[in-house]
Amino acid sequence: MIAPVLNQTRLWNSFAALSHFRRGLQLLRDYGSRRRVFGRLLRDQPLHLNTLAGLQAEFEGGMHLALYVAELLGKSEHGALDDRHRLLLRLLVPITKLLTAKQAVAGVSEIVEGFGGAGYIEDTGLPGLLRDTQVFSIWEGTTDVLSLDALKVLRSEGTWAAIHGVLLALIGQVGGDAEDLAALIRESYRATQASYVESVEHGRSEAHARALALTLGRTFELALLVRHAAWAARAEDARRPMAAARRFALHGVNRM
Repeated sequence: MIAPVLNQTRLWNSFAALSHFRRGLQLLRDYGSRRRVFGRLLRDQPLHLNTLAGLQAEFEGGMHLALYVAELLGKSEHGALDDRHRLLLRLLVPITKLLTAKQAVAGVSEIVEGFGGAGYIEDTGLPGLLRDTQVFSIWEGTTDVLSLDALKVLRSEGTWAAIHGVLLALIGQVGGDAEDLAALIRESYRATQASYVESVEHGRSEAHARALALTLGRTFELALLVRHAAWAARAEDARRPMAAARRFALHGVNRM
């Protein structure tokens, strides 16, 4: 009976973490339109824009993953999931929670730094935003606890086949302009599975559970970003989503 409740609260935690991340991005963008450094507005500084682009890419990766899991959860509650996707939901709920929390903590910390000294002054509300964001990696299971939860699912028969099949489906409509990203996703899956098998053989799977969870989470985030980018290019002739996917990939996927 507790399992559906945990799914809902952990997913809620993910969206709460992402909302704090998004709030910080909005505040920093606004600040960039007011603060002048080196003779021009902060928003006109290429280095600042580069930092913002990296933050935005991480936020979008987390957002796409959380929305995908919310879709799976909704289908599950209506009995509309097959066995493969039920396994995937069981795996991705803890992974999504731990990964979005970590992304939000790192992102909001960078955002606070972007305000300079103002980011450290209580009256601005920014230190409170960072403190509140920190709790999302603690509520509803710490990163290590959730990693062990994910490891338990990885030990179940059919889980790795389900991961492989869904990842291939997500990148199935990617065009030639993103084949390198699709190859990166496939390679990340193979490397993660190989690392898992090796860690099991040497009795180190629990010690490596966090790295496994983070790598699988980032692999799914990239796959979802690429899928969305391919759709946006076809349907809206939009290039920004692919730029976000490429920026995310530059940050690295494999945490093994």
